[in-house]
Amino acid sequence: MAFAKKNKTIDNFDETYDKEDFYLKSSEKLLSFFNNTLNKSNDSIDLVFSSPTGCMIIVEVMVNYYLNKELTKQNLVANVVNGISQNMNQSSVYKLVDRAIEKNIFISVLKDNDKRVHLIVPSSKTINDMQIWFDDIKLV
Repeated sequence: MAFAKKNKTIDNFDETYDKEDFYLKSSEKLLSFFNNTLNKSNDSIDLVFSSPTGCMIIVEVMVNYYLNKELTKQNLVANVVNGISQNMNQSSVYKLVDRAIEKNIFISVLKDNDKRVHLIVPSSKTINDMQIWFDDIKLV
């Protein structure tokens, strides 16, 4: 299938791209993204690529970390189940979160004012791994 060689302004871009060149560059960037990620594998990145659910879990934890918001284990599971993983049951998500805690990807800490509530935060290694990965993939 051939692409028309017409210049077209793509929304949210300041430059005009030849459509074929735009798709080629997008494909190359995506390929580079996967190659860089797979070559720099670690527990944190492995969780991202383990499944859409694993990706949702770690991204949810990182977003809450950067927003400096408390994230309970229950809210994390609910957000994931109600998000992209609607086919996933809660017990499966809890198992993934528990496995991430066992691997020191996340840390479970008791809330200061309510010792019954477990908060989920990324470990310092996970924060470092994710920051290196974010720098490498340059999504933003």
